[in-house]
Amino acid sequence: MVGVTIKEIDDDVFRNFKAEAIRHGLKIGDAATDAFRLWVLLKKYGLVRDRARMERAMRRIDELRKKSAKGWSGVKEIRKWRESRK
Repeated sequence: MVGVTIKEIDDDVFRNFKAEAIRHGLKIGDAATDAFRLWVLLKKYGLVRDRARMERAMRRIDELRKKSAKGWSGVKEIRKWRESRK
């Protein structure tokens, strides 16, 4: 663990952050570590920002599912694959 001083944090934001940490029974440092970790993950992997693109992809997946062979089951295929690996 490292001791860190952070300057120029908005007072209201810090007050709300501290209150939430206390409500959840966390030390400020532990809550800040979680917040930093989450921020890094969000920046690293990004958010779904293009809702229209996501909806087009969902429709395309639904179309492909309708074209699949009758009686075909993805679950059964995965189970067969798992069994074959044993």
